[in-house]
Amino acid sequence: MFRKIVLILAVMMAVYTSGITVKAYDDKTHIYFFEAEGCLVCAAESKYLDELEASDPNLVVHRYEVAFDVENQKLLKQLKEILDIEIRSTPTLIIGRKMIVGFTKGSTEANIAASLKYFRDNNGKDVIGELLGFVKPGSGFDINPDNANITLPFFGEVNAKSISLPLLGIVLGTLDGFNPCAMWVLLLLISMLFHLEQSWKRWFLGGLFLATTAVMYFSFMLTWLNITILFGTITYLRWFIAAIAVAGGIFNIREYILTPPGCEVIDDRKRKKISKRIKEIFSQPVFVLAAIGVVALAISVNLVELICSAGLPVLYTQVLSIQNMTGIEKILYLLLYLAFFIADDIIVFIIAMKTTQLTGISTKYSRWSHLVGGIVMITLAIIMVLKPEWLMLKF
Repeated sequence: MFRKIVLILAVMMAVYTSGITVKAYDDKTHIYFFEAEGCLVCAAESKYLDELEASDPNLVVHRYEVAFDVENQKLLKQLKEILDIEIRSTPTLIIGRKMIVGFTKGSTEANIAASLKYFRDNNGKDVIGELLGFVKPGSGFDINPDNANITLPFFGEVNAKSISLPLLGIVLGTLDGFNPCAMWVLLLLISMLFHLEQSWKRWFLGGLFLATTAVMYFSFMLTWLNITILFGTITYLRWFIAAIAVAGGIFNIREYILTPPGCEVIDDRKRKKISKRIKEIFSQPVFVLAAIGVVALAISVNLVELICSAGLPVLYTQVLSIQNMTGIEKILYLLLYLAFFIADDIIVFIIAMKTTQLTGISTKYSRWSHLVGGIVMITLAIIMVLKPEWLMLKF
């Protein structure tokens, strides 16, 4: 009888405790690797992580294929909604809260080693590990990613994580706006506008030229932004963009050194052709035809302008594509860039219309903008290839 009672109690205890799970946590460092099937760069980093994990018994690498695995794609949504971590390209490695995007043998390996050391030395908080149940909730400190100090021309050493995204848009947009060729065409257009008797026609045609320029440039940047978002998982696209930026930077520095102040892209023959076209536009007896001619002129001139200035807007859209923000926010940042890109033209136009005198930005400033713009493009291109995670800017 006694044995029966003991047996019944044992069964009841087993049933009662069957739903209770005691979680065993370890003291190891957990890091999280997100990759895409068929990605050669991902495969290279995965091989390195295999070696690193084998050499470090206190390290656990969790791997997630996110291109085709539906469950892992759900995890990405969780990371975005709960932890505000958004992964847009592969390979991406997360250590604590630090994201290391891309992989370059040597530099990325050193970055991973330094980030691991920083995370361990500061007893960092494993936010993903807490979410997935790998580490004890509440353990560790919610530290900022390790300092990412870089040296920028004219600014000295700055922390890349503290760079303001609006500031980047203002600086790059302003540098991009100092184009002597487009300014020359605008000044020539204004000189022709003075011959119109009606003030509203002068304002309308000049404003139409500037508006067409803005719409065309915005369309180019928005198209490129969509391309970088759509193909963001392809690391080679980032390298291609960096190559464009380096080429544009070298071109701008070369123009500063070798070319005297003035219009570098439009030669004398093309200038005469543009002058003739503008005169034909204003000789039109029908105002609507003149307006259409101004739109066509703005489009053709800005197509030429994009040849030497594409590096800056392409770089800026690449930086925008990896930010954790909505599509509307990205468009607002494009508009911010555009506002400062076209600000100098608007200022010159308004002053000319108010004073009936031509004025322009000194070619000295245009030449210096080539130098500064070239250096900035090359600097950002190097960061994009070697330290793309530094471009996850605050805003």
